[in-house]
Formats: sequence, C-alpha cells, structure tokens
Amino acid sequence: MNEKQASPAMENAEEPMIDARQASYALRLPYYWFANPKMRSDKRIPHYQISRLVRFRLSELAAWHRQNATRHGGPGSEQGDGE
Repeated sequence: MNEKQASPAMENAEEPMIDARQASYALRLPYYWFANPKMRSDKRIPHYQISRLVRFRLSELAAWHRQNATRHGGPGSEQGDGE
C-alpha cells in the first residue's frame, strides 16, 4: 500500500476555520485580540480576511501562541518568587 504524506498546504485546506470567539475560547485569550484589527496587527496573529469575515486556523494560532507565550502571559511567563 502506497501511503503519501499530505503536504502542509493540503493539511491546512482540510482544517476548518474558526471565528474570533472560538479562537479566544480555544486559547483562553481576550476576545478583542482576535476581533480588533489593530490588536491582530500589533500581536501579529495569523488570520485570513475573507471579504468582511476574519477567520483563523487553530493549528496556526497554536503555533503562534507557543512562540509568543512569554510575551502574551502564557505558560512560563509568571514572574514570582518561586512559591
């Protein structure tokens, strides 16, 4: 049996797109980060503008969040005295 690996473009084509509310809920980040164009730009959130709709791919958001976790208050960003 000949199994081929799907290219990243093909994998993304099959991944459903989500809206700002779903992105906010999935990443536990403020809704306005995803809904506000200036915040999306400032935080460099990966998104797709489809006419007037803004959509996101969860895999791209997850990668973005991992890369920016310390800047955006994610795991490892807590600064305490170790208690």
